[in-house]
Amino acid sequence: MPDSKTPDWKAIVRQRMSASGPSCDAREEVIAELAGHLEETYEAARSQGIMEDAALEFTLQEVNDWRVLAANIHRAQLKEDPMNSRTKTLWLPGMISLLGASLLLMALQRTNFQPRLIWFGHMAMLFYWPWLAGLPAFGALGGFLSRRAHGSTRARLAAGLSPALVLLAAFAVILPVGLAVDGFSLFRLAYFCLSVTNWVVLPAFALLLGALPFLRESSTDSEQRTA
Repeated sequence: MPDSKTPDWKAIVRQRMSASGPSCDAREEVIAELAGHLEETYEAARSQGIMEDAALEFTLQEVNDWRVLAANIHRAQLKEDPMNSRTKTLWLPGMISLLGASLLLMALQRTNFQPRLIWFGHMAMLFYWPWLAGLPAFGALGGFLSRRAHGSTRARLAAGLSPALVLLAAFAVILPVGLAVDGFSLFRLAYFCLSVTNWVVLPAFALLLGALPFLRESSTDSEQRTA
């Protein structure tokens, strides 16, 4: 005969798990795994004639450290899944955003699009305005894909800004190499700063405009966090 009061094992596990555990999607999977294990232990104890309260206490004693057990289960899930959480929430969305931005710039260059030449004193810079105008779409794409994979706010932001971040990393290599080869001068430093503004700061701003709507938690994430 079934118990009159079947314990809500998922609720019990949620109360005992640390809030600083795995990410929202992984946390729900861990909760379900733990709840299923505890339910089996409880039913086995009840089938041996142990009273409800005693069976519940016996079952809960099976877990010495909830955080450690949750971490072990989560680690095992990641080993089973070749595409781990960071790949799904950061690297893959970031690569897609970067690829899209790169293809757009390449298409403009191959169609012989003439960038606008703007002079700053004795320095001239080329601006691909259609490319800058299209970057918000790729920032939104990276942020959306990361949020859909339940990425954190940082992951969504990094995925959306990935084209600008890659360019920033490239400039971080170019500067010391250029100074070592050509020597230091105020003109070279000023030109480098202007180039960073053109190829990193402005694109980052455009990408951020597209990624901003996806930096907030979705309704699904909020429901899982408060569950």
